[in-house]
Amino acid sequence: MLAASCSNAQTPLKISVNGLSAPSKWVDSVFKTLTPDQKIGQLMMVTAYSNADRTGVNRIAELIRYYHIGGLMMAQGGPQRQVNQVNFYQAISQVPLLVSMDAEWGLSMRLDSSISFPRQIALGAIKDDKLIYEFGREMARQLRRVGAQISFSPVLDINSNQWNPVISTRSFGNDKNEVAKRSIQYMMGLQDGGVLACAKHFPGHGDTDDDSHTALPLLFRSRATLDSVELFPYKQLIPAGLTGIMIGHIGVPSVDASGTPASQSYALSTSLLKNQLGFKGLVITDDLSMKGANGNFSSTESAIKSLIAGNDILLNPESVPATLVGIKSAIAKGRLSWTEIDAKVKKILAAKYIVGLGVNRFVGAKNVVADLKSNEARYLNFELIKNSLTLVRNQKNLLPIVDVEKQKIAAVSIGVELDNSFLNTLGRYAPLSKFNIWMNDDSSEYEKLYKELAGMQTVIIGLHSIDTNAKGNFAITENARKLIVRLSQNANVILTVFGSPYCITNFDYLPAILIGYDDNPTSRNLAAQAIFGGIGISGKMPVTVGATFKKGDGITTNATRLEYAMPEAAGLNSSSFLKIDSIALDGIHKKAYPGCVVLVAKDGKVIYEKAFGTHTYDTAVPDKITDVFDLASITKIAATTVSVMRLYEQGRVDMDSTLGVYVPQVRGYDKSRIALKNLMTHQAGLIPMVSFSTHLSSADYQYDSSANFPVRVAQNYFIRKGYFDRVMLPAMYASKLKTPGKYEYSDISMYFMQQVLQHVTGEAEQDYVKQNFYKPLGLTTMTYNPRLYLPLERLVPTENDKWFRHQLLLGDVHDPGAALAGGVAGHAGVFSSANDLAILMQMLVNGGEYGGLRYFRPETIQKFIAYQNTAISRRGLGFDKPEVSLRERSFGATAVEVSDDTFGHTGFTGTCVWVDPKYNLVYVFLSNRVCPDAENSKLGGMRIRPKIHQVIYDAILKSEKSAKQ
Repeated sequence: MLAASCSNAQTPLKISVNGLSAPSKWVDSVFKTLTPDQKIGQLMMVTAYSNADRTGVNRIAELIRYYHIGGLMMAQGGPQRQVNQVNFYQAISQVPLLVSMDAEWGLSMRLDSSISFPRQIALGAIKDDKLIYEFGREMARQLRRVGAQISFSPVLDINSNQWNPVISTRSFGNDKNEVAKRSIQYMMGLQDGGVLACAKHFPGHGDTDDDSHTALPLLFRSRATLDSVELFPYKQLIPAGLTGIMIGHIGVPSVDASGTPASQSYALSTSLLKNQLGFKGLVITDDLSMKGANGNFSSTESAIKSLIAGNDILLNPESVPATLVGIKSAIAKGRLSWTEIDAKVKKILAAKYIVGLGVNRFVGAKNVVADLKSNEARYLNFELIKNSLTLVRNQKNLLPIVDVEKQKIAAVSIGVELDNSFLNTLGRYAPLSKFNIWMNDDSSEYEKLYKELAGMQTVIIGLHSIDTNAKGNFAITENARKLIVRLSQNANVILTVFGSPYCITNFDYLPAILIGYDDNPTSRNLAAQAIFGGIGISGKMPVTVGATFKKGDGITTNATRLEYAMPEAAGLNSSSFLKIDSIALDGIHKKAYPGCVVLVAKDGKVIYEKAFGTHTYDTAVPDKITDVFDLASITKIAATTVSVMRLYEQGRVDMDSTLGVYVPQVRGYDKSRIALKNLMTHQAGLIPMVSFSTHLSSADYQYDSSANFPVRVAQNYFIRKGYFDRVMLPAMYASKLKTPGKYEYSDISMYFMQQVLQHVTGEAEQDYVKQNFYKPLGLTTMTYNPRLYLPLERLVPTENDKWFRHQLLLGDVHDPGAALAGGVAGHAGVFSSANDLAILMQMLVNGGEYGGLRYFRPETIQKFIAYQNTAISRRGLGFDKPEVSLRERSFGATAVEVSDDTFGHTGFTGTCVWVDPKYNLVYVFLSNRVCPDAENSKLGGMRIRPKIHQVIYDAILKSEKSAKQ
């Protein structure tokens, strides 16, 4: 993993505690060169900050040059700056420096520009131990990438005291077995990745009431309880090869009645840890600048006592010069011996050797941040958070939410801005009202919000900006608490906690509680997905909270809707999709379209979704993935075909019956005898289209709406009442009919199927499809006439129509015939975002089921998507399909390797959607290639849509080939 992400770094060797005592020529040779002062310097590790100014850097450089310190603990700063500093410090040090980091939940604990991984309490909720190992392995890779070789983790403290002011979410939980099991995986991951694991805080900090940063905590445990609880994880990790242990500044009266901190207690650091537990690794003090280390002594004396007690490394002594003098004095007085010092120094040198510092002490300085944020690292973080989410209560089976169209839903974020990934992701699944309020807003703001939420049946609340301080009620204000209480009296409240699970004692009356553990964009995104069933929930409570919520609690749910993930979630590689970017951008550069959105869903997961370009060539408004496009002929399948499928399944239409059976008005025309299946396959003998816009007279339209001119065609353009029924339909019924049985693409066929639909149901097509599909699916943008429902800024313009409507079309259907029909036609008129179109298609891939509801039987879908007569055409019933011949497929509308089950459609405005059930694949491409000129044919000429489709199949086939090797 390391070599793949950082070419400048050496692939680490797996390490264990045995390496610290193995003979080493390098250790012996370096040791022989050390003066007494240099030996003492090796025992000290000081804190360095990569965000330090020149004065700070010079101070550390002085300690290295003149006091020969043996190591650094890198703290706040940034990855690139840390690499630069570490390389500088290593260059001026005679002996390679052992560099450590306190990075329990990853580099983001100390460094900016790095991935925010979950805290240990979240990892404690994960059932899959392999993920914990992979986390440790990735931490090792990242630590080595920034020049560190030792991690002050895992935390072995068992958080049995929920009032603990300092451990809390840093612990794996309150069960010793679970803490030990996960700690071993974390340790093995670190050490297999070439990093020394230093577990902490010996002998245990989980059941204390004070913070050792500010006071000396006391662990009031009997010797027997200490042995069976706090020491239990150490008993598991030490035999497993643990390389380091950090000794806490904790008093344990049952072992050392004097109350001396464990870090300075021989009884704890040597008699218990080394002699009784048999630990042979590095023993390191906790930070010696902490108050818990210096209660009764000077900082220098605390350092000396720590060495006498049995520690090998002094972490951050207050004064290196004073400590050096003090240690030499202690040796002179017989309190310490050179024999003891030499043994410690050799162990430290051995640690440096086994992590590879004897071979190379430097790290590559290029692409540091990019290496840290590798696709593999981002996906691991995604999986860790996903698997940690814990549903501790789910009364009424509120989660995942079903029947979205039957309830008014609101979502509220407390303690964070309105534009956040929790609310935004929730909005991808269903129409809902979004609100936010700050934790410390006054009561009038909370009252205002309460009134705005009146009448909501379901209120989803995200609780943000909470802390771990139980005594301060986790920073939850009384106003926030009361708001949730009041809302719960009239609505189903679904609470998501982004932080400490201990705070849910405030909300034990709520019907649904989801624990997100960490408050960052990824956690927010995944929690929102879980609420609507985009992902399943599997986490288990790692701690007991109050009297109601027990360790191990956690309700499992299954995925029922689209998940939003990375290609890696579908077994693919993100880098394989970079070519899509270049193809899409090339289309913009060569003016095939001003902008586009591309979406790929694999195995029910949206794994690629990007927007490119701008709304028009002469505007700076960027395309967004949430933008709404004119789908053009995709309407044929996204509205008319799915509606006909429903009627067919209900037995209300027969595809072998004729048009005249369902539409009385056509019975006097030759179109009456056309079979529905021939209309749906473009084999009816119809001409391609009838042009109406070129035959309009001035009496047919006016520039303002009125009772006689109510139908909007475009801005300031209204057609007279009844024009469609009195002029357009009769003209189509009377149009020329050719010999049926031959394939000729015709928009008229779907005008006719629209009439079938409306006569059978008694509803307008736009109402029928919305009520039966769009609303229950939770689609928020898919609609006819989007100007009635959506903000104009979300709509992408189409043509600058200079011959008919004389304007840039925005939110009015591009197709002239559909426009004259009021924006609603069987062949055109539907607008949508890529996301909503993907949802509709995923329902079909799922065999007719989505979001816990069934829309079709699988056999209905199969009938309509199958080739109907390959001797005549490639068409299904309503659906377009790949070319039948593989030779023709190579220059057709799809990738070559699509399966024969593939179905979809293209659109004149520059759109397409292709669905392949064999690969559980949905591909959506939306553009406005007709902007500003519909004669622009570069999109088709450059074959951009099939080229992108081919990239997707290349990635899939590459992954399949790799899996077989």
